[in-house]
This record gives sequence, C-alpha cells and structure tokens, in this order.
Amino acid sequence: MRIVVVLPVFGPALPTGAFITTREYVRHLVAAGHDVQVVTTIREQAEPRVEDGVKVWPLRDWRRAVRTARPELLITHHGDRRAARIVSRMPRPGHVLMVHGMSENRELGDPEAVWFPSWACRLHYGHVRGRIVVLPPPIDPDHYRTRPGDLVTLSGSTVAKGADVLAAVAASMPDTRFLLVRAAGHTPDLHLPNVEVIDRADPREVYGRTRILLMPSTTESYGRAGVEAMLSGIPVIASPLPGMREAFGDAAAYVGREDTAQWVTEIRRLDDPEAYTAASAAARAHTDTLDYRANLEAFEGVCAHVRARRARAGVPTGVTRVTGARHG
Repeated sequence: MRIVVVLPVFGPALPTGAFITTREYVRHLVAAGHDVQVVTTIREQAEPRVEDGVKVWPLRDWRRAVRTARPELLITHHGDRRAARIVSRMPRPGHVLMVHGMSENRELGDPEAVWFPSWACRLHYGHVRGRIVVLPPPIDPDHYRTRPGDLVTLSGSTVAKGADVLAAVAASMPDTRFLLVRAAGHTPDLHLPNVEVIDRADPREVYGRTRILLMPSTTESYGRAGVEAMLSGIPVIASPLPGMREAFGDAAAYVGREDTAQWVTEIRRLDDPEAYTAASAAARAHTDTLDYRANLEAFEGVCAHVRARRARAGVPTGVTRVTGARHG
C-alpha cells in the first residue's frame, strides 16, 4: 500500500501519547513493506527528512508529498484542522481517521474507517459513519520495561493530568519523594521541596525512577502511561474514568480526584512490602494479557480493508491532482 499519514508532528521525541501511538502504527506499516510518507501540519521552516525509514514532509510541501506518494490511503487525526483541509482538497483515496481523545467536537466527517483507543472513547462520539475499529494503543514492552525506582510519579504537569492533585498529595506527605514529568511547553507552578520536576525523557529512565504511578486525570480516552508503567510491575493509582478502567481493569487502584486523603492512603498502603508485591504482580499479569503485535497487525488489516474496498468500488487510487488555494 502507498500511504500518506497527516499529523501535527512526527519524530523521536513526541509530546503526547497520541503521536507516540501513531508512530508505532507507522513503524509497523513500514516494517510490513508498505510505502509510508508523513506530512506534518505544524508550521515550521524545515526541509523534507527521513525518520524511522519514513519520508517526512513539512506542511508547505504537502502537495509535493501527495504527488510523490500517489497515496492509496490517508491516515489523519481527528481535531487536526489542517489535515482536514488537506483531505478536502484531494480526490480522496481511502481514509482512516484516528480519534485519540474525547473532544467537544464530535463530528468525525465521512472516513471509511475510524480508529478509537477504547470503547469509552468510541461511545463518547455517538453515531459514527464508516467502519468502527477499537484497538488499544500498541505499546512495545521492549521500549518501557525496566527495574522500578523509588519515587511516586505523575507524567504531565497540567491540571488535566492531575498536577493539582499531586500538589495537594505531596504537601500532605512531606516525607515522600515525588517526580513530576513536565508537559511539553508547560511550566508548572509547583514549588515543593519533595517534588522533583523533570523534562520528558526516555520512558525507561522515568519508569526506572518510579515506584508508583499516579494518574489523577480529568479525562483520558485510554491510559497509555499506566500500561507503560505496569509493564515494569509499577502499581498505578488512577481516577475512575471509564477509559482508564478499560485499560487497567482490576490491576489498578481507583480514587476520586477530590479525595486527597484517599490518595495518601493508597500511597501509604503500598509502603507495605506485601501489598506492593501483590500490586506489582497484578500489574505485570495484566500487561501479559495485551498482545502488542496482534494489535499492530489488526491496524494494518484495517488499512488493507479500506484500500481494497475502494478498489472494489472502482474508485481510482494513486491520484496526484490536488485542488484549492495554497495551504502552508
């Protein structure tokens, strides 16, 4: 298949789980022998480059990318308005839309297939046109497994990720050391002596310093960071959102965001070696049920299905004509 993926950013240091998830799918498609090219929709003065064996084009060159790739399939992210405009200006090949979050904008357009990371996310959008695909984000154990550390960690420094809960909990536990991973482009207003703030790093470095992962998020369509941590037997304490319950099952502890005392209680409970060992074993056992490679192959199958359906319908593929004013 000849595939063009349109998304805001692509590369080795990605700011969110949504982009990391898409990169994992792209890597698999390339490894499976498909011709994949990427157009990034952020405005940057960059030249075309190669990342992970993929030609990456800046926004200003999207027309040249399409002419070069002659795509049979487009993959885009819901909520990327520039990607949507590019799609509207092409005599479209097959289209797979990836819906990573629970946006207020519930209009998904008319793609041939829509990917969701969880049933909780899918149900958020009500009526959906096109084939519905629910697959958890592919998480390669080799990229995350490590020996756990000794800190209580929160990945993400915004209120949406629960930085306000971390601040309240850390203030109540001055004898406990916490680690806060800064969100890209965000400077947290948090100044507590027992909270270390770091920039994003190799996940094995972060989880190698982590004893417990906190996820007091206000919204999550799945809970990728929790599964990453569980691969190393790191217990997770999370707010009881449907997406995270779907991701973690009974292998996590769930606490309401506003109940600071209960967050403290759960962290203290895991100070007991027996309780920690049991929680760690449950986390590892849960991740043993996840089939990373089958997930990748299922996504590839969806792409092949969309491409074949277009071919059976007699829709031309490999088009190079694009329309509309210059975009970029």
